[in-house]
Amino acid sequence: MAEHKLEHDALEHILSYSYEHSQAAFVSNLPKSHKTETGKGTFYGVSVGPGDSGLLTLSAVQTIMHCPVIAAPRTRSGEMVAYSIAKAGISRFLELSFGPRMTEAGDETFWAAKTLLPLNFPMTNDASVTKAAHRQAADNIEQFLDRGMDVAMLNLGDVSIYTTCQYIADLLKADGYETIFVAGVPSFCAAAATLGTSLTEADTPVYIIPGAADSELCDRLLDEYGTKVLMKTVRTLPETLAALKAKGLAETTSVVVNCGLPGEQVYPTLSEFETALLEAPESTYSYFTILLVRPTEETK
Repeated sequence: MAEHKLEHDALEHILSYSYEHSQAAFVSNLPKSHKTETGKGTFYGVSVGPGDSGLLTLSAVQTIMHCPVIAAPRTRSGEMVAYSIAKAGISRFLELSFGPRMTEAGDETFWAAKTLLPLNFPMTNDASVTKAAHRQAADNIEQFLDRGMDVAMLNLGDVSIYTTCQYIADLLKADGYETIFVAGVPSFCAAAATLGTSLTEADTPVYIIPGAADSELCDRLLDEYGTKVLMKTVRTLPETLAALKAKGLAETTSVVVNCGLPGEQVYPTLSEFETALLEAPESTYSYFTILLVRPTEETK
């Protein structure tokens, strides 16, 4: 019996060493840079999905692993949501690849080799302040690109849909740098999956309406046949809710708050969402609120 235990312990030690060695070699051998023909680094706009780290794509994982510099938007309170999602996703990948026993050590080794570049983007309607913040972020990123270091800027949802990264990439391209976008899962697709519903049918168009859209435009689009996705509506939420009710869309509107993030809330109907707003406005009123408006039976 004792001999069997010794054999088991020895085998476990060998396997543990093998996992640890292969993981350490894997992390240490990750490429540190990828110089272009100009000798400068490449800028990657990397989508991390809406919140659930399991929705981080393999392409995103590979790009984050490849880039020595990770740029991440930071809120006024110091929170970096996209960075937190990426860290959780990388941990998940390491655990699946090397086992749970090695994840913690791998995390420390992996992120210790990265340079974190926080980016500050104030929430304001002042175009000059926003433009200056974009320019400052681009300048900070260029300092690394000029040294031949690739930079991955992390973005919530998909990088092509209402992200600050688009403006940064435009500035970098104008300055002669190579930019690449890595696609991801959009928040409204994840919200539809959470609700267990489809966004479309065979002949149903989809309209994506941002909260910053002109009220007349929004009103007109709500009258069109199709599914409407309303994003970033926190500043115009009272007006948006009133318009939906006035058009008889309350029962075909579903709401997902903080999709995939801590404190996620799901409301199949608008009336349920409004009730929650009245009862617990602090936890319900969120920047990350998505409204999905399905066509009514009358318009089908």
